[in-house]
Amino acid sequence: MFSSIGQSKAFLEIAQEIKKNIESGKYQVGTRLPAERALAETFQTSRATVREALRALEIIGVIESRVGQGTFVKTSSFSGAEGLFSEIANQTSPTEVFEARFSIEPYLTELAALRATQDDLNVLKNCLEQTEAALGNISEFEKLDAQFHQGIALAAKNSLLLNMITLINNVRMEKLWGTLKERSLTADRMKKYHQDHIEIYQAIRERDASKAKQRILSHIKTVKSNMLGE
Repeated sequence: MFSSIGQSKAFLEIAQEIKKNIESGKYQVGTRLPAERALAETFQTSRATVREALRALEIIGVIESRVGQGTFVKTSSFSGAEGLFSEIANQTSPTEVFEARFSIEPYLTELAALRATQDDLNVLKNCLEQTEAALGNISEFEKLDAQFHQGIALAAKNSLLLNMITLINNVRMEKLWGTLKERSLTADRMKKYHQDHIEIYQAIRERDASKAKQRILSHIKTVKSNMLGE
């Protein structure tokens, strides 16, 4: 029924394969799709990539997730959804975003621990205080989350790496990232991420570059696991 998937824009390839099977009637309205793990085995890819594909199809209204039941085909008509599908097709894979973050942010945080001025520390502290007040408000929390990581990049005093972090943060405005992040956020997870940020800030303030690096690496791993299931 399906063909294996390559590595280039893998989530889009999977979404298109599922889309074809819905249009052809192999998956009819009301049908439950295979579980993420089964789809990952079928497509010979990761569960994270499958999850991205399913969220893309959910955003355009073709499938729907039911808590505790699975993912079901909602409609077989893609009329009116092609424009939105094309928009999502041009968006960044969250998996690729995390790969970039793992490559850049630990080093940026090390630099921040060595180079942050008192003004930089004040910016980070102020962001943490605002986040404390925003716990429970997903949109505000996500905005402040981005600001905190941007603040670290500013404190690192490397303009080229700052531009790269700005590019990464812009992905937060895209529907695919936003949907995955919103689905993954719970009250407890927001508190955990906030505590992670506090510990990162403390390591930077203490000029402990090694601890700062480890703290942010652990934080990114946790966020990735919660968003993508891996």
